[in-house]
Amino acid sequence: MNGDRKKNRAPLAAFLLALAAIGASASFFFVSFRGEIVLQWLALLLALAGLIWGVVGVRRAYGQSQIYGGKVTAPIFAVIALLVLGLMGFGWKSARQLPASTGAPQVGQKAPDFTLSDSNGQQVSLAQLLQPAAGGAPKAVLLIFYRGYW
Repeated sequence: MNGDRKKNRAPLAAFLLALAAIGASASFFFVSFRGEIVLQWLALLLALAGLIWGVVGVRRAYGQSQIYGGKVTAPIFAVIALLVLGLMGFGWKSARQLPASTGAPQVGQKAPDFTLSDSNGQQVSLAQLLQPAAGGAPKAVLLIFYRGYW
């Protein structure tokens, strides 16, 4: 009787959909284009589909145990899908509570002059860093802004 049982592929589908949701949500950091909100909704839908397949897998494993196997893997993959969906929902809710960044510099905008300490404790201004070298070659400065809210 045990050899006649079908493989319960729903938990594996739940796990793969949860991984796809994580991949789609991680792509926000690397991809910037018009309509990128589509990726956010896609990631949420993938996580939701993973959760649905996880529930289907658990119901098959425990409700139809004579037909399907997977009493161990089904709950594990369903919980993973639930965690992914929960983390994504928490991230969306938290991101909506951040204040607007209306004063942030825009791409290509000239940065105002400022003075900071370098790694040796010496005061260095942006104007000093941008002065041409002895050979007259232009210099550039890379500024990295970390938007924090704490």
